[in-house]
Amino acid sequence: MLFAIFLGIIFLFFLAAAFLLFFGVRKTTLSAWEKLPRNRIAGGILGLLALLAFIPNVRPLFPPEDYLGGLIFAAILLAGLCYAYLDYLFARAFAGALILLSHAVLIESFAAGLPGSGFFALMCLAAGTFGIFIAAKPHWLRDFFRLLARSSAWRLAVSLLCAAWSVSALILLVQQTGRILR
Repeated sequence: MLFAIFLGIIFLFFLAAAFLLFFGVRKTTLSAWEKLPRNRIAGGILGLLALLAFIPNVRPLFPPEDYLGGLIFAAILLAGLCYAYLDYLFARAFAGALILLSHAVLIESFAAGLPGSGFFALMCLAAGTFGIFIAAKPHWLRDFFRLLARSSAWRLAVSLLCAAWSVSALILLVQQTGRILR
């Protein structure tokens, strides 16, 4: 059931990203997009949501059932420290959320044993690698928006990649819900 929720989130996120990046990133709107990677409020909220959503990933170290209060406190404390001391907070939070989401969905897709999981693994590799690059050099997200605003070919290619992510998530979601309903 958790995998189906992840797939639904991925489907909606990448579908929205495909439309936003293709229709929203233009030379006329570039100044707003260039400010997004440094947005502290959006980055703090996204970072906190990512930290809270992926508390179950610490299961090998701390069983979340036993330490849930402490883990929630640690996530809030870490998000507060990041808000206070990090620059390019949205870019870093986005990169971290993308890496964690790719990792979690990749594990769940192989555990579900669905046909097409290999293609989905390649999509997770692409998204996770993009997240790693943005985490290493957060200003590259701003440069990425500049590239998309300048080049319609890049904007189309990235939008099609996001659409492929969305379609692959939808295919696995339909397969997964079919197995759940049986």
